[in-house]
Amino acid sequence: MPISGHGDKWLHNFVPYLMYRITNQLTRRIRGRLRKSGINIARWRVLAVLRAYGELSLGRIVELTVMEQPSVSRIVAQLEREGLARRKVSTEDSRFVHVSLTRAGEKAFQEIYPTADRHQKIALSGFSRKEISTLKSFLRRIQENIEAEE
Repeated sequence: MPISGHGDKWLHNFVPYLMYRITNQLTRRIRGRLRKSGINIARWRVLAVLRAYGELSLGRIVELTVMEQPSVSRIVAQLEREGLARRKVSTEDSRFVHVSLTRAGEKAFQEIYPTADRHQKIALSGFSRKEISTLKSFLRRIQENIEAEE
């Protein structure tokens, strides 16, 4: 959508702003697509992280989903009640709880994944495999730079 006005439009080249807008647009669109599957974006993020990394502590899920701890705890409890995830106390330190997907959770992920994959394909349409690979590499480098600064 063209933007009117008379400013200098410096934001068009400001990477954090561009990334925020893209992320926001992608999240809005996938939220609508996932709603048809009966799942919200927060539950999808937890399922996706558990599928990608296997058994994780709640703290690590918080870190990887970029969500608040109370939200993650609530979602994990819901997933556990529904039989999609299981929690167990760490054998090394009883203060930590580890979470993993159950078979039903794996199945739920597999049912939803085509929606997320289609969403990504739409966003990346018109890009070559090499361009997509380069984009992913650049994004990982940006993330590494930010993490190194923390």
